[in-house]
Amino acid sequence: MYRVVVADDREIVRAGLRMLLEGCGSYEVAGEAANGEEALSQVIKLAPDLLLTDLKMPGIPIIEGARVLKALFPQLKIMIVTAFDESEDIYRAFNAGVDGYLMKDTSPETILSAMHAVMNGASMFLARERT
Repeated sequence: MYRVVVADDREIVRAGLRMLLEGCGSYEVAGEAANGEEALSQVIKLAPDLLLTDLKMPGIPIIEGARVLKALFPQLKIMIVTAFDESEDIYRAFNAGVDGYLMKDTSPETILSAMHAVMNGASMFLARERT
């Protein structure tokens, strides 16, 4: 079972992700965070397998935090689940060592599939399709 820290500044999003993770049987929510500082603190304190985080939260920018966390915990997987799909954000996340980047409107099945792929060493960067 993989241990996960869920970070988002909206409680409803954290609750939804927690329900999704707890319902699938492969993940345990070890901690939660509502801002960048809490996300870093929770990961340092709990040493989870995965940080599942929003991109834009109050406090330390998560992309800067990702650089710090990857230096401290090279095996840590980091996935961003966000409403922002600007190419610059995706590029910066990739360069910071983030392992996955998904949109918040992604289906629960796709989120779980992407998490499984990331935990097995893949990188998943899925932006919103343009029509």
